[in-house]
Amino acid sequence: MKKLCMVITVVAAMFACGPKTETSKAVDATSDALGGTMTSLDDKSKAIEAQLKAYAEQDTSWSGDAFADNIQVYYPSDTLVDIKDKKAFLADFKGQYKNWKNVKFDRLRVITLKLNNGEVWTNIWGVMLAKGNFTGKDILIPLHRAMLWQNDKVVRDIHLYDTKLIMEELAARAAAGE
Repeated sequence: MKKLCMVITVVAAMFACGPKTETSKAVDATSDALGGTMTSLDDKSKAIEAQLKAYAEQDTSWSGDAFADNIQVYYPSDTLVDIKDKKAFLADFKGQYKNWKNVKFDRLRVITLKLNNGEVWTNIWGVMLAKGNFTGKDILIPLHRAMLWQNDKVVRDIHLYDTKLIMEELAARAAAGE
């Protein structure tokens, strides 16, 4: 009898502590404005991958076709727009080649998100590895960028990462008179 009571107690305890079987209300995915789809195989992701490849290869012929004439670029140092048009964007992009050599991207993820509210964003996560041309330091910078698309062009490029090593390299470049 003691064994039977023990078995019943153990079984009751198992069911009491087990997962709840309540069903939650399913929310229609279209009512979630920030829901949507994501892919890494679309043309937008491939365009951004091409930008990263051009950056790593220091390709001066890269034209930035996926970027709008009124592109706004935000660097992490503040909340103001740092670059306000494509001409300045391309000059900045290609001017950065002087700062680094042996650029590589590791653990790179490029994903395009199509949100139910109509916004389309491409995000980059990864690590940039390089050697500073002016400090001689090997750097490793975890990267995150978010790019907003409108009419199949990037209109906003938001950089989110620690700029300490970049600022050190820029200071060494300025000290060298470059």
